Amino acid sequence: MDNIYHQDSVRPTIMELDPMTQFIRSIYNIGLILVGVTVATWLLLLLTNVHLHEYLPFPAYVLAIICFLVMICMHCIPSISYCCTCKWFMVAVVVVCTTLFGCYLIDKLSTLVVSFVMIGVALIIVILNFSGAMCPQEFLPGGVCSTLLMMILLLAMVIVGIIQLCTGKVELLDAFVSILFVMVIIAIPIQAQFNHGRLNIVEVVPEEHLMVCTLTLYLHSMMFFCCVCYFILVEERKEAIRRTTEGPAISLENDFD
Repeated sequence: MDNIYHQDSVRPTIMELDPMTQFIRSIYNIGLILVGVTVATWLLLLLTNVHLHEYLPFPAYVLAIICFLVMICMHCIPSISYCCTCKWFMVAVVVVCTTLFGCYLIDKLSTLVVSFVMIGVALIIVILNFSGAMCPQEFLPGGVCSTLLMMILLLAMVIVGIIQLCTGKVELLDAFVSILFVMVIIAIPIQAQFNHGRLNIVEVVPEEHLMVCTLTLYLHSMMFFCCVCYFILVEERKEAIRRTTEGPAISLENDFD
């Protein structure tokens, strides 16, 4: 009887998860909730034909800059992660800005196209995160070469972005999004390795890194989705230009006939 009572008393301790497992689960659980909120908002806006972004008094890139500054603050000021009010305020700002930014893109696409893109992007994001969490690290980015590549791409993206804002050329915007897309593809497996404690370079502090990692997972997913939507719009734009250029030729042939 004593042994039975003793086993019952220690059973909750045995069932408790270690901090790292709780950390990983919390990242994906909170991340899925944030993604779900954004996706549900987008679908609701599409179905109700509401265009929230049209009421904003500033261009779309301001929203992206706000998200970038929030992430810098959370990385550079770790104490924010220990303040419940501050960290959730930061999360709310990032989610709201990202949702509004995405409205600029999904507003130009049909609900069916957006739905298919969401499904496809979700599958790719799962594969990339699974690769970072489970695949041998010899086949994954995260070393010196990939770090240097990311720095070069970041520098190139900043330069292209500044020039694009100054000139307004669409071709530069295409290049900017393409560079961002490549960076996101490289960054997702790297971040997944960090989330699962596979990068020995940086020590994981669950309480400090939880919200930063969660927002990074969220932003990677949203950026991937936005890039794919932008590429679809680029193809539609090229198709429209092609039809416009072919139109006069067809009409001339008809005139000669």
